[in-house]
Amino acid sequence: MTERRVMPPTVQISHLSKTFPGQQALDDVNISIQPAEIHALLGQNGSGKSTLIKVLAGIYTPDPGARIEVCGEPLSFGSPRESRRLGLQFVHQALGIVEECTAVENIALGIGYRTRMGFIDWPAQRLKTQELLTKLDLEFDIECPVSRLRPVDRTAIAIARAIDDEGHGGRLLVLDEPTAALPPHEVDLLFSLVRQARASGTSVVYVSHRLNEIFELADRATVLRDGVAVGTVEVKDLNHDILAEMIVGEGMMEADVASNVVGEVVDRGPALIKVSDLRGVRLDGVDFEVAPGEIVGVAGLTGSGREELAGVLVGERAGSVALEMDTGETVRDPSPGRAKDLGVVLVLPNRKDGAAADELSVLENITLPALQRYTRFGFTDRAEERRDALRWIERLDIRPPNPDRRYGLLSGGNQQKVIFGKWLNLGPRVMVIDDPTSGVDIGARSAIYGLIREYAATGMGFIVCSSDSDDLRAVCDRVLVLNEGRIVEELPREQLDEVRLLSAMMGRNPVSAVADD
Repeated sequence: MTERRVMPPTVQISHLSKTFPGQQALDDVNISIQPAEIHALLGQNGSGKSTLIKVLAGIYTPDPGARIEVCGEPLSFGSPRESRRLGLQFVHQALGIVEECTAVENIALGIGYRTRMGFIDWPAQRLKTQELLTKLDLEFDIECPVSRLRPVDRTAIAIARAIDDEGHGGRLLVLDEPTAALPPHEVDLLFSLVRQARASGTSVVYVSHRLNEIFELADRATVLRDGVAVGTVEVKDLNHDILAEMIVGEGMMEADVASNVVGEVVDRGPALIKVSDLRGVRLDGVDFEVAPGEIVGVAGLTGSGREELAGVLVGERAGSVALEMDTGETVRDPSPGRAKDLGVVLVLPNRKDGAAADELSVLENITLPALQRYTRFGFTDRAEERRDALRWIERLDIRPPNPDRRYGLLSGGNQQKVIFGKWLNLGPRVMVIDDPTSGVDIGARSAIYGLIREYAATGMGFIVCSSDSDDLRAVCDRVLVLNEGRIVEELPREQLDEVRLLSAMMGRNPVSAVADD
């Protein structure tokens, strides 16, 4: 009788610990990633996910006693080349794509150029590129500059480059927040790519803060919390609340947050701010107003104008707008400084250029916009500056609570709290927020939602532009839906469900959209 051969795990992680000065980032983690499975890696920012990935990638060397095997072969630590040799490939949010180059050139930069007699064999290189993309069931112009392709096609190039099957190229693919930069209508295409990678025999580690993606895509999930592997579970045996409980470690469920975030509809009185004739590259005459204490959301697919609205409104991006405040003051095309004088400030996501200064401390970032307040006769009152920074650190629960810690060393969620703190320190009247929870974990997300609601209760107005429908459904009193630069629909809170939002963004009737599905 022929003995059945049992395939070893694609990756077996045993007794993995990693200690930094003053911090245990990973504590005796054991994970088994099976052949051709999609394995979700979950946890709040600071849970140890990034550290684990960097150990796999050969960037960090773990504490003594750790062992990692790839298809039964031991992984030598601290060598990116060794990780690549054993077939461990990584696609990060920053894809490592050169946008001026073609797909052919970008894939060659990753896997090497085909050569013939000392020259690049371009026909062979094009054939190799086409073979890799065909494996993922993709078709687009491989000679087109990547900058002209869809975001999902750029991600596809990075994935194709990673699963090149020469040597051990396709053993394990690690995708770190792959949908963070994708418009909603391209997420399904990304999911198809991931499933194609699994079908080709590649195991996938999928990192995401969006739990709905995990339920749709993953076979199993491992949850890290404070550096400890809480458990590995079959996704089909989970529901949203159980998974959220594993991640957060307490009774706060994201579903509860989303369903209990706002109170009764109230008559808020005259407008705090009126926005008129807002125009930009894609924006084509948008008008709306915000009442005191009101949270108005802005939704729309990429290209709808949603992604530029916040910047144009405060003068950070090219465009035009008229702002009328309840004081009777009307300003046309304000500069960022003039908008700030009106009490209108822009809160950017922590990963966006200009959101904060990585090399400055928490204190310096919080007080920077209000620096004039602390300066008298050419001297800065450091004591007052520190008092204010400490007040916001405590108020916003920024961790660690150290005003002198470099901003760039904080987790994504705590960075976002610092960004909120630096603008709240000005005492604004209207906050314009762009993607407030981009790349932050479920715990920080809940804290940000609570912060917005709390300050809205004081009479502050909010304009929340977000690519994440969870943000809009969680906090908004109403949502303005953009399509081709114009408001095509306004959804009150009671109609803020996923189907209506997506249907409105796509310009489809909600009833017919449901029927089509």
